[in-house]
Amino acid sequence: MIKSAKRYMSKMMAKTANRVDFTRVIERIANSSQGRPHLERYAALPLDWENADDISTLAVDLTMAQLEAEHAPDTTQVERAEIEDLISNIQIRYDRELHLKAAAAVRVVFDHLFDHSANPDLPFTSPDGRDLHHIETLKNYRNDGLGVLYLINHNSHLDEFIFNSLMQDLGLGLPVFAAGQNMMAIESVAKVLMIGSYVVLRKSASRHQLAALYNYCSALSRLGAQQGIFLEAWRGGARTRDGSLRYPKRLVAVRGAIDTDRDLVIQPVALSYSVVPEDLMMCARKSGKTWFNGVSLMKTLLNFPLHPRTCLWRASENLYSRCRVSFPEPMLLSTLKGQWQQDKRGTEFDEFVALNAITQIARTKKIMASQLTARALTNAKRNHQADLDKAAEEEMATIKAYHAQHFRQPPDFEDFILNNDTTAIVNDGITTLTKRGILNRWSKDSLKLPAVQDEIGLSYYATHGDRRLYSPTADQNIVVVGAGNWGFALSNLVAQRLLEDKTYDNASITIYDPRKKLVRHMGKERLGPGRFKDMRLKKNVFVTHDTASAFRKASEVIIASKPERFEAQVREIIDTSEQQMKLIIATRGFIPGTTLLPFHLVQNLLLEYRRTDIDVLTLAGPLETDDLVETGKVSGILAGPPQFLREVADLFIKPEDNPFLSTDPIGVQSADILARVYALSVNIMAACTEGKPGVILGRLYAQASDEARSLTLAMGASPDTFTAGSIPWTASFVALAAEGPLKEMGEKLGEAAKKGKKPDSRLNKLKARWQKGTKKIQVLTDMEAALACGEQRGVELSLLRQAYDVVINRQIPPEEE
Repeated sequence: MIKSAKRYMSKMMAKTANRVDFTRVIERIANSSQGRPHLERYAALPLDWENADDISTLAVDLTMAQLEAEHAPDTTQVERAEIEDLISNIQIRYDRELHLKAAAAVRVVFDHLFDHSANPDLPFTSPDGRDLHHIETLKNYRNDGLGVLYLINHNSHLDEFIFNSLMQDLGLGLPVFAAGQNMMAIESVAKVLMIGSYVVLRKSASRHQLAALYNYCSALSRLGAQQGIFLEAWRGGARTRDGSLRYPKRLVAVRGAIDTDRDLVIQPVALSYSVVPEDLMMCARKSGKTWFNGVSLMKTLLNFPLHPRTCLWRASENLYSRCRVSFPEPMLLSTLKGQWQQDKRGTEFDEFVALNAITQIARTKKIMASQLTARALTNAKRNHQADLDKAAEEEMATIKAYHAQHFRQPPDFEDFILNNDTTAIVNDGITTLTKRGILNRWSKDSLKLPAVQDEIGLSYYATHGDRRLYSPTADQNIVVVGAGNWGFALSNLVAQRLLEDKTYDNASITIYDPRKKLVRHMGKERLGPGRFKDMRLKKNVFVTHDTASAFRKASEVIIASKPERFEAQVREIIDTSEQQMKLIIATRGFIPGTTLLPFHLVQNLLLEYRRTDIDVLTLAGPLETDDLVETGKVSGILAGPPQFLREVADLFIKPEDNPFLSTDPIGVQSADILARVYALSVNIMAACTEGKPGVILGRLYAQASDEARSLTLAMGASPDTFTAGSIPWTASFVALAAEGPLKEMGEKLGEAAKKGKKPDSRLNKLKARWQKGTKKIQVLTDMEAALACGEQRGVELSLLRQAYDVVINRQIPPEEE
């Protein structure tokens, strides 16, 4: 019923809009007293798009050549007329007279909606010209006849018009942008848009249509034209929905644009808004009327008697406050290609070009007063800090430190911030956020700070002041915590699953580690740590030491860090994350200095932080890092809540491999730890005990299973996890005890004790040898913790106690008769 009503309303709005001749509206505004000076000035602009027909002809030729070269069954019979028709539907329809009138009309509208008081002669730029520091370089490239690809961050539907308005004021011509076919539904709007747009299908484009689009973009570059592309386009739309800058997805238009037989200028462009018109509509799914948040009702009513038709327009003066457009240094495609050939990340060339551009945008994009205030208010509330001015100063210091560390340059604060004191900056930000319906105009919270009435909106503006790059998808951002051998192996496995399964086309994989030197090395060289120093990271793995970019939007976090770092890192994750997520514990071992499993510690921390939106699972079993990297298969066990076990398991294991799933995370994790402890203990005791090996091993195996079962049941595990045929216990224990490093270590310790040598000295040699090979002896720490856990819970662990006594040279058991 609701959907039907919405469809009906959409049809009614479309019919109403179709009755409006927007070309006549544009003409009236352009010829008004405000528009005429701009129209006369723009009339002196050089002629543009005189080669539009040549571009279309070349696009047809390129498309035909591509389809014929592919020799695919569905492409060999294509007729040139069909491709000509496709290009005709795509191509720009330039009209100089309408272009000049539209430019003048847009300038009049923007002079009214935006605050240009800082630089009225050249709107959307700073008075000192720092935004245009490299503009002469760009003009020189244009004078040489080179085409330009403008790669731009996307905030609003107004982006294209703001950018093109500034381009007219700079005398740089009219770049062409992609426009969705859905935007052409209203005939008069389509006529205006097609002045500087080519048409793309948002969905269901055929092979021929994609080829035509690719080659039209290529033809634009080959014939020296200008085109603009919004970098962050993905399946949810190119405009940012949460204020973040996102890693660009691969786009047909970008791939086509850089497929050129001549050099091309790559010009990143950064757009920064004090107010984004679609703010609450984008981030909080509010209605379109939020575009007009901030229009004064009193002004509207006062204007109504004298100007009944334009009262709303008159009341919307400076509605969108300040906006700035910045041009980082342009680069030639040939230069970028040389850098790409030296790059070790394994990206495709179009990915490299796009990532370079979005990084330059992050470096250059301005910090606005509304964004700074939103960040300050968010952190003040989080830290129970009542002094908002102080919080704003702290945020400015944080932003400066981040830019110095990541970009080797200071951040670009907007002029209002540079020219005013902190109180004025905060007041301006509060006024803006209040007008947008994010802060309550009349009430304060318990700290006497402005009360927030839209938390999502506040986060949206705070994130606009964040220069980290986030994944383009908001629903599956996978993070592996720990860049050691275990973390590398798990990320390698998950990354491969993401690459080979189309289900994960919109998923990302990140390795987080606080060790900056290691992260920089892995990011630059794309090589693993320690044992995997000659193994390359998968091309889709991103490495970071920044907690916010790693965890803020994480949907699945796999903790593979060492037990000694576990608590600190879980606290960081909980502190930073802002959405529901799944926490998958792959850390092995008791928490040092406690008798807690990692699972128990996480449960305690979730209670402490009052987080009910984090689900906890454990990953365990007879897993070895070498096997994960070499075979790409997991023989382990995943345990957690049943409703999404299968879904999470698919990240590690193909469905056809039949992974073992359990609903007993305590049992699975304790079985994993104790399997290692008892694998060592059994081999120690077997090596230093006289008698028939088979009989001794049988007795020791049975005793180990009985003790492990008793202890884990006392810790809260399910009895089913320790049945005779149990994979979590039996398979793990037997696999670890029968072969591998724990068997080797246990035998050598037992033999040393049997020969009367000091086990401590033997152990020290093993430690030195294994630490050199990057293996740490966590199992000995776990042995002590397990004994303490048994004492705490009243469980007798005689086998474990005997093995421990051998290790610390207290006692060697008597020989069997």
